[in-house]
Parts: sequence; structure tokens; C-alpha cells
Amino acid sequence: MVKHEPYAILRGNRKYPIPFSSSQVGGDHLSSQDVWGLGAASGAPWTGAVASNCEEFKYRSMFSLIVATLGRTTELDRLLDSLDKQTYQEFETIIVDQNPDDRLVSIIARHPNLAIRHVRSARGASLGRNCGLKLARGEIVATPDDDCWYPEDLLDNVWAWFAEHREFHGLFTSIRDENGLLQKQRRRGTVRCECDRNTVWHYGIEFNAFFRKSTTDSVGEYDERLGPGAATGFYSGEGGDYFLRVLDQGYRIFFEPSFSVYHAFMREPARELRQAYPYALGTGFVLRKNRYPLRVVLADFILYAFAGAAVAFVRLDWLNFRVRALRGIGQTASYLRSAKLLQASRNMDGK
Repeated sequence: MVKHEPYAILRGNRKYPIPFSSSQVGGDHLSSQDVWGLGAASGAPWTGAVASNCEEFKYRSMFSLIVATLGRTTELDRLLDSLDKQTYQEFETIIVDQNPDDRLVSIIARHPNLAIRHVRSARGASLGRNCGLKLARGEIVATPDDDCWYPEDLLDNVWAWFAEHREFHGLFTSIRDENGLLQKQRRRGTVRCECDRNTVWHYGIEFNAFFRKSTTDSVGEYDERLGPGAATGFYSGEGGDYFLRVLDQGYRIFFEPSFSVYHAFMREPARELRQAYPYALGTGFVLRKNRYPLRVVLADFILYAFAGAAVAFVRLDWLNFRVRALRGIGQTASYLRSAKLLQASRNMDGK
């Protein structure tokens, strides 16, 4: 494998330096051994790999986009359409398929110009992302949801941003709905800033985050006790936990609201009620795991949820009342009972 020194790349009228220190940009061809036999962290075996759209990956891609997917076809097709239209095309897409059938094969076949690796894993969002991290060869890693999509200049802008901000290791974008409106503007804000342990909750979520691969290699895997499909029932918090670990290792993350990822705003009452409690359980666990002081837990999370429930009650908004009350109850219950679970895990790890 040949090592090359950093160099500049021309894209249109813009000249960018390589956004990394000297690295290997050559690489071996992708072989079946790159995919077959890679067990997930939980021990779940890979069930196989589908042929890639590209016969071989000769060079290290600038981006690795890891998409763990289950049950969605139209939405995944929309994401791939948006990737087809990117002005910056130096990326690979790793689709971690958790479906029990071959429903994605025809979807992937509709995008022959994309460098796609289609692999399979057992269920679990964190488990799927960890499978993708094992395969990622890009120098910037992202984990888009299967139901989000990118504006056509996003990867171009993110790549240029990393080239110009070598002191940062991660980047969050803003999030817009299908109408182009900013989501959760009051909580996330619109002012660019560096993130810390307090603000990272507001700015970052799995699908709007980009990290240098050197950072993800150092931080390691997502906690598979967290996220949709987790055996613990803690169906959220995997992103927040990961971002906190990034910060705890001394890496720096920046929020840049001028860049956006699109994600449909789903206002489905049944779904909101179904997700409120298990998602809150994940939040409480992460707060305990990352040793947030009780005053912060109360003020910024538990009391915030119950205050929202009180406002909804006064407004006779019964859906929001139930959702916010369930969040407060779930966060409280998980924060209180997670101490024993975490201590048991430390005992097993010999810590």
C-alpha cells in the first residue's frame, strides 16, 4: 500500500486542501473477506452480503455513509436519490440491511452509480451502525437515517468545512423538514457554536453528525444497550452517549446551522405515544451513565418534560400532555434504576 502526502483537490472553481494529516489514500480491493464473517459486538453473526454496485473499492473514499435500515423502502430510495445528486461524489454508502427478506435489492439496483456495500446484520440501530463502522474506509464518517435525505451540496460543503477547520473533529448540521423549515429551532438555535456537554443534546442527533474517522476509531462503537431495537428497551440516547464520549476524549464538535440535513416531521399520535416512554428510558440511562449532576437532570430534562405536560394540560392538548408526561416518568424511572445496571456492567468488566 502506497502512502501519499497531502495534496489539493480542485472542485469547480474551488481549491481545497486535503482535510487530514498524511494518510493512506491507496488501498486494497474489497474482497468477500471484508464482509463475510464479521460478527457484531453482541456476537450476532452476519448473514451475508449482497454484491456491491461497484466491483471493487480501489481507493479510500473521502466519506463513509452508514445506513442501518429496517422496514423502509420508499424512504431509503429517496435518500439514495439525494446521494446520486451530490456535487461531491467521493463517498461510499454502507447499507446495513436488517430486513428478513430481499426487499432492498431492487432499490439498490436503481442506483448503479453509487458505490454501495450492502450487508446484513441482526436488528438494532446501534448494532447496525457498529457493523458499518467495521467496514468504513472513508476519512469522514456519517450515519444518515434511512428516512432522511441530503441537499445536493451537503457533502461538498462538509468536506470543505473539515478542510478549513482542522482543529475540529466533528460537525453537526441543522435539521429541516420536507418544507424546508428548521426543526426544533427554539431548542437547537440558529447560531453557529462549539458544542459542550450541555449543548450537545440540543444540536446533535445520529443523522446530522459527521466525524473524522480517526475520531470514531478512537471513541469506538455505539453502546448497543441504546437505540431502537435494543434488547434493554432503551430506545434512544445512542447518539447522545456517543457524542459525550467524543467530548470526554478531548475531541471538539462544532454546530454549523448553514448546512442542513432533511428529515420528515412525523406527527403521528399513535407513534408518538408508543415511543415516548421507551425513548425516555434511553435518555435517563445516558444521563446516569455519563454522570450528569442531579440538578441538571431535573432542570433540563425531567422538570422540563413535566412542565411541558402541565402547559399541554392547561391547553387541553391531551396528546402532548400524555407524551410529555410519559417522557418525564420514563426519564425519572431510568435515571433512578440505571445505577444498578451500570454497576453490574462495571463489575463484569472488572472495573
